[in-house]
Amino acid sequence: MEILNLRIIQALVEDPHLSRTADRLHLTQSTLSKRVQSIETEVGVPLFERRGPRGLRALPAAIELAATSERILQSWESGLKKIQRSSAEPEHFVLVGPPVVLRELVLPWWLKDAKLFPKQELEVRTSPISRVSLETIQAGADAGILEFREELPSYICKPLYQENWGIVRHPGKAFDDLSKYRWGTYSTVENPVDTWLVRRNLLTNPSFQIYWDDMTALTSWVAETPGSATVLPWHAARWLAKRNRVVFESLGKEARKPLYLAYPRNSPHKNLISALLEYGKQFGDSLDNLER
Repeated sequence: MEILNLRIIQALVEDPHLSRTADRLHLTQSTLSKRVQSIETEVGVPLFERRGPRGLRALPAAIELAATSERILQSWESGLKKIQRSSAEPEHFVLVGPPVVLRELVLPWWLKDAKLFPKQELEVRTSPISRVSLETIQAGADAGILEFREELPSYICKPLYQENWGIVRHPGKAFDDLSKYRWGTYSTVENPVDTWLVRRNLLTNPSFQIYWDDMTALTSWVAETPGSATVLPWHAARWLAKRNRVVFESLGKEARKPLYLAYPRNSPHKNLISALLEYGKQFGDSLDNLER
């Protein structure tokens, strides 16, 4: 599929008005309509409902294709930037990782160290931790944050820091009996409440009030819901814990889980990567201070 067609799908999902979208893409309305028909023929399923003067309505297939298009276009644009720059002095660094880690670790690191790399552009791409792999890094990133160590002859995978998991609860009344909390979790597949509490016989199987595949949203839910609790790593809760909006109770050293930074062995970004690894170590040391 052509790059222009990917942009068309994205644009029409954002704004299904044909004439406005045609103007934005510097196309005639007739050309845009023909393009949409051609795309639907290529993928073999209808993408939009035609509603006459009201324009188009994106069908579920179009919304899914737009999300895929966004990922492809990010890789395409990043690749173009790479080949347009000197390989001896790369000035564009692409890092992929889970949103909360990027916000709580990578952003503070870059605010601190960006001055050491005045010509460097940092591009971050968010992805759920379970979906970050060497394959996603090889698809167009310079490095990635992994949940498990992966090794390939051409890649290095070093510990970035250790997550410190704990119970995150509403700052109101604390219960001695964990079963009295309103529990929430971010995953139905690998449930951290089961991993750290149920499997260690600290809690019988709870009934959950909410599943929300976003640690930030889940922490906010706990902050606003009296009697609620979940299990999250410290970096996901600290932004509210420091404001006394939630309480974080560490589950101890047995509830530590390392995250890794993976990058090519021949990476030209050695100094940048070393700085990030060093900051990750300092970030991990702050977790030790939390438990003292």
